[in-house]
Amino acid sequence: MKEKNKGNTPQSKSEEIPTAITALTAHFRPATDERDATHWLTTTEVSDAIRRLDPGAAISADKVFNAMHAAGFRYGYRPGSAGIDFRWMLHEK
Repeated sequence: MKEKNKGNTPQSKSEEIPTAITALTAHFRPATDERDATHWLTTTEVSDAIRRLDPGAAISADKVFNAMHAAGFRYGYRPGSAGIDFRWMLHEK
């Protein structure tokens, strides 16, 4: 039985989200609170950005939400918005 060349195998779908979150944390850190946030993104916006970078990415909003939460990002109410508008709070590095 032949062993696959692990160095040339495509990235598994389960690794796409952590890799995308790692790329996100290169530019942003989790905001400590609403006043600290410089950017507010919805889960859909984060998912869409990942798909723009990797059109073949098979990701779900649930996986993005869980990965963002696991990375320390907080989902909060955006002050000054009309109605309830929950988004991820990010602080640009």
